[in-house]
Amino acid sequence: MIRLDPATASSAPLPAVPAWALAAGGAPSDGDAAFRAGAALASLDTLAHAQPAWSGAWRQRLALNCAAASMRLTAC
Repeated sequence: MIRLDPATASSAPLPAVPAWALAAGGAPSDGDAAFRAGAALASLDTLAHAQPAWSGAWRQRLALNCAAASMRLTAC
């Protein structure tokens, strides 16, 4: 389990997702859905930079997901 270290935690408020990036009944098109997904990833990136203790966990999780996706592509 990953625990936040109070010594390295930032006291700054967490960033909020912009209202325009929140889904209001679903995205009308694939392009809008992709744009909103990108906005969500940007918010997660800002969160990871605001709390340095979490950045290692994010990188490891992303690396594992990328490796799994690469193996699925290789098997096809």
